[in-house]
Amino acid sequence: MQWKHTAARALGWLTSVPYRLRRGVHIEPGLQGNGRLRISGPGRVMLDADVNAWSHAEVNRLITTRPEAVIRIGRRARLNGCTIIAAERVEVGADCVLGSCEIRDHLPYSESPVDRQRPGRAQAVVIEDNVWIGGQVSVLPGVRIGRDTVVGIHAVVFDDIPPGVIVGGNPAKVLRRLDLAASGDNRGSES
Repeated sequence: MQWKHTAARALGWLTSVPYRLRRGVHIEPGLQGNGRLRISGPGRVMLDADVNAWSHAEVNRLITTRPEAVIRIGRRARLNGCTIIAAERVEVGADCVLGSCEIRDHLPYSESPVDRQRPGRAQAVVIEDNVWIGGQVSVLPGVRIGRDTVVGIHAVVFDDIPPGVIVGGNPAKVLRRLDLAASGDNRGSES
């Protein structure tokens, strides 16, 4: 099994060479990938060590729309077909798992009917450590998702989510608390 991790890291390094050469993109060692990672825009993108961007079907897209925008992906995060769009800042913590979701810190239109042709105001999005986000989830501007939380498939997250819960629905709401003592902590000894 070790040879698969070695091959995934080699492929991750090789397919990310064009991004590594770009100013504003910083990729730490250990990136795993299969060529389905796209980084675009004028802002900064930072991938911490051991990020797994091996996507089975959909492309992972990390898009900045302004020069001051920042996308940061934490250690050992797993990206599987997600789209992250930042005009200001989107932070994904360590050990997160992101399915084919969309996370954005601004909307392409204003909420005000008068200004509908203008983009919405940017508000930072923070996803704390060890959060799992399912497929077809939308995380909207200004949201903070607490650590050790699971966001169910097709949820639309409008508001902050507390740590250690399962949420689902549109709008997303807490379905139940997780018993972290019973289920254990999948992060291992590193933090």
